[in-house]
Amino acid sequence: MSDCSPKALFEKLFEANNAKIYRFAFKLTEDAARAQEITQQCFIRLWENMHLVKEGQDVFPLLFVYVKHLVIDESRKLYREKKALSKAAAQQNTTDSSSERMFIHKEFQTHLHKVVEKMPEQRRNVYTLSRDHGFTHKEIGQQLSISPATVKNHLTAALQYIRRELLTHYDTDTQ
Repeated sequence: MSDCSPKALFEKLFEANNAKIYRFAFKLTEDAARAQEITQQCFIRLWENMHLVKEGQDVFPLLFVYVKHLVIDESRKLYREKKALSKAAAQQNTTDSSSERMFIHKEFQTHLHKVVEKMPEQRRNVYTLSRDHGFTHKEIGQQLSISPATVKNHLTAALQYIRRELLTHYDTDTQ
């Protein structure tokens, strides 16, 4: 009964089962292109295992199992790809927002420096010694030959001026 060559037997099985396998794959995937690809993969697996098939054997149950496994494998692959893309997008967003924050911070520092430069010299010196160098009111007073109370007044005026200028520039409500 084995007068048929494997190629002829395969062609016969392909003709008899192709449409049924495609319909089953389409039912599982709901996508014509994926169903066609899975159908082709299914028959490739059948061809690779033709040595196990006997003439007259019903191969639909075997093809059914192939389709099921191919759909599961493809679904897992798609899930992993989607997860990897999602992770890459999240990393990109983190990088983008980090870069954006750095840009905003740099812009803010540049504007703050310009505002400080507009202040009167004594007030600017008091602010710089306090905020940039971390000196106390007493130490600033000794360096600039002024009282700590005067240092405090200059610093208070400097901070009010900076706040007012930044609020004006960034158009923020003071609530």
